[in-house]
Amino acid sequence: MNIVIIEQNKIFRESLKTALKQIPGFNIVFDSDNNGCFDILSDQQIQLILIDNNITKSKCIEIKKKALVLWPSVKFLLLTSFKKEECNIDLDRATNAILKNSSKKDFENRIREL
Repeated sequence: MNIVIIEQNKIFRESLKTALKQIPGFNIVFDSDNNGCFDILSDQQIQLILIDNNITKSKCIEIKKKALVLWPSVKFLLLTSFKKEECNIDLDRATNAILKNSSKKDFENRIREL
């Protein structure tokens, strides 16, 4: 599974990338704090984009629209610091959400569910 990580916190992004690379079948093809990957990756098939909840709603919508043009079947997973009950997570921004402090196994299970 080819995965793109768009996360503003570089330390978390690098940690997540390192953890996910250890899982067989997961291939991190790009990670960044913005959507600069779309021109670079247009010739690859991307199955999943992990998106930072702290990115503005308009930026998230822009990312989602561009991604769906290139990869119509791509899935999105929103990376959030807050439990659903603690804040108003806009799930229209992604098909699913996961807490950033989740374990590697939780990430693996959630991604495989998608």
